[in-house]
Amino acid sequence: MKYELAFKKWVNPWKKTIVTNIFLASSIRLRWNRTGITVAGITGSSGSALDRLSYPYDLAVDSSKTVYIAERGNNRVQMWLAGASSGSTVAGQSSGTAGTAVNYFNRAGGVVVDSNGNLYVTDPYNHRVQYWPSGSSTGTIIAGTGIELHYGIANAIFVWL
Repeated sequence: MKYELAFKKWVNPWKKTIVTNIFLASSIRLRWNRTGITVAGITGSSGSALDRLSYPYDLAVDSSKTVYIAERGNNRVQMWLAGASSGSTVAGQSSGTAGTAVNYFNRAGGVVVDSNGNLYVTDPYNHRVQYWPSGSSTGTIIAGTGIELHYGIANAIFVWL
């Protein structure tokens, strides 16, 4: 495998400035595997049962190949062990019910898992990010207030600061 630094210069015509981008170039060639396998859910069938998914939005994989899937349609995060035929709900309600309390989501968004199995989940329709400790049945708001700010109000506050 060969690595090299590459530099690209270009002129921004609006600001008349020179911008230099530096990036690491590699000679690795990757190809898409056209033969995929389903590792979670049932192809073509959605629902709230533990073996189904509804609008999966994001996923994270930990070091033991466990897959965590944030589902917008079921307002939850499912954990699928490698080779399992169904998942288990590790954040949100297994029923798929939306809500505003810290043990609910309203359209679970992005999900990240750390090395201890703790989850960080965006909850966009509740306007927050939640931290779910491993094994917990409730989250803690770590960003956002849970209150929607209209663009004009948020913009006015930003300008005022």
